[in-house]
Amino acid sequence: MSLNTTDKKALLEIVHIIDEKKGEEVSVLDMRQHSIAASFFVLANGTNPKHVRAIAEDLEEKFSGDLLRREGLDSGSWVVLDYGEYFVHVFDEDVRLFYDLEGLWADYEVPLDNLQKA
Repeated sequence: MSLNTTDKKALLEIVHIIDEKKGEEVSVLDMRQHSIAASFFVLANGTNPKHVRAIAEDLEEKFSGDLLRREGLDSGSWVVLDYGEYFVHVFDEDVRLFYDLEGLWADYEVPLDNLQKA
């Protein structure tokens, strides 16, 4: 499925902010075909709870979208930032492996190279 310019721009912005904070294993899942509240999931992990919180806080500060809700910042094991069409999940490494959202939604991964294309 193709992405419109608005979605590409927003997803690239999110990925860039995560990369700046040295977030690891960034992936994007296209959830538009499901009756889920968001159109896209962006997944990333930090190396420890402090790193997870730092990534999430940086997204809150720098991403141009309006944050509707945030969950999990206190624990730092799995933070979810709800930007309406975009849900950003930032995990601790072990928590990400345990829940394996990529495995659950493997057919919906958007190659990051597709975001770069005009």
